[in-house]
Amino acid sequence: MSRRPEIGNVQLYPNRPLRDSDKNGYVLKFFCPLREKRIRRSCGTRDRREARRVMRECQERLINGQYALSGGAITAEQEKSMPSHLRARREAQHSHTVTWDEAYDQYRQNRSTRVRAMSLTHALSRVQMAERIFAGQREDQGLPTGFTVQEVMTLHQLEYLQDRLLAGDEGRFDYRSANTVNSTMGAVIAFVNFCFRRGWITAVPYIQKLDADDAMRGRPITADEFQRMLDATPEVVGDRVAPSWDFTLKVIWESGFRLGDVMDFSWHDGRHIRPLWPDESRLHATLAIPSSQKNGRNQEVLMLPGLRELLETIPVRERNGWIANPLPMQQLVRKDSNWVRPAAEDLRMLAPNYSNRAIGRACNVTDTTVRTWLAEDGVTRTREFHGRSQEVPEELAEKVRQRGERIRRRFKGADCPRLCKDRVSRIICRIGEAAGVIVVQEDDRTGKRRKYASAHDIRRGFAQRLINAGVSAETLKVVMRHSNFATTEKHYGAIRSAQAAAIEVHEKLATNERTESFVGGLVGGNEKAQPLVRAELDLLKSLIERL
Repeated sequence: MSRRPEIGNVQLYPNRPLRDSDKNGYVLKFFCPLREKRIRRSCGTRDRREARRVMRECQERLINGQYALSGGAITAEQEKSMPSHLRARREAQHSHTVTWDEAYDQYRQNRSTRVRAMSLTHALSRVQMAERIFAGQREDQGLPTGFTVQEVMTLHQLEYLQDRLLAGDEGRFDYRSANTVNSTMGAVIAFVNFCFRRGWITAVPYIQKLDADDAMRGRPITADEFQRMLDATPEVVGDRVAPSWDFTLKVIWESGFRLGDVMDFSWHDGRHIRPLWPDESRLHATLAIPSSQKNGRNQEVLMLPGLRELLETIPVRERNGWIANPLPMQQLVRKDSNWVRPAAEDLRMLAPNYSNRAIGRACNVTDTTVRTWLAEDGVTRTREFHGRSQEVPEELAEKVRQRGERIRRRFKGADCPRLCKDRVSRIICRIGEAAGVIVVQEDDRTGKRRKYASAHDIRRGFAQRLINAGVSAETLKVVMRHSNFATTEKHYGAIRSAQAAAIEVHEKLATNERTESFVGGLVGGNEKAQPLVRAELDLLKSLIERL
């Protein structure tokens, strides 16, 4: 695997006294933020002590931004010796101030032609999240709403953003995991690098990542737990549409697909994942995977027997369109429900002072529903809530409920043609919760929330079954369609090692039991050896003495 770029990681080569054969003297190796790759720079000396001093100075200049600001000088002496026209050009390049909105528009236009649509959506949503947090901070400080990239792309501001993300700002919960924060900060730093390459900021601050567990976010579920999810499906989605959801869950269980692949699984369309049945050119059924999948490769992988049997249950005349097409769930609102939709004026009054979760608890709905109400009524919130916000007072909540629209009993089914992947993911999580399948226990010490089985945990269960069957790691990589073997080893290597060790230990113990099973010490067998009586011991002793 390639070395991860880390600003400030400077290596001295060779790290020993120079020999006569070392013609180039001491050389520094480090990641250059200007050229965005690892480079070599000569220390300009053959003295080892002086070379180490240059290395320390170069490292300090990389971290504090002086290296980038000077145009690539590794020492202050080199910066002074730079030609005057280069310094003038560099100062003119950084003289123009660019607002965040201007930089964002150019970034979106630039990336729209260079990355996939979904990757662009995720990246832009994280940049927008950072913008809202910075805007909330400036509003709390009484500063103007607009700001330039130079004002917020500093070490202090980016560390503030990191802290607020960890505290749960702009999120559904009161805190985020370190992995989520690192991922979000990675998207923001990519935007910072984009601004730096165009000369809108003078340096890229070095932001240290948060320590995070390098482990699964869930766990493989068992066959019994999967059956519990199937049993709980009608309760969550309704009896009428439950068969479509059962089939979707079974496709994941038998194929190990990611949820996005399941929703892209077609019977015949060559632009999507599709089955290839046995014919003159192939003995076994396979799956054709287009390059639109996550690892970006055109592949043809084996179709496991369980998936083939599942697909063959569908009559040939019905094999058209999407293979997995979960229907919109039925929603039943009971007659005695106390769910209330606040009036538009009450929603505008509550939004500036209370978070979506607090409003949702007052109206007995989820924060997602409140977010939908805010969008429908055109209510925007500029202030961000740091950590857990205050609750809506009961007296005020009661007045809001009295003036609001009380939801009556009805069976409701959405009319949308096909559910999106995110909606299907949330419903499967609700099925896991209804089945009581917990994959991560709540832990106040580490800040982990309780997590119920999701679509990806079903995929993990598929991998676990293959491991238990003795499938090699190389085959597992192909079936799971990981982009590189390191991913397979990272998530499933420990499981395979434990299984292999358990098999070896059990075999060895069984062998030892058989070799120790001698009757009278002369005849082998499976019976346990009987202890010798005193007369037999005396006879054996006399025989030994005669030898």
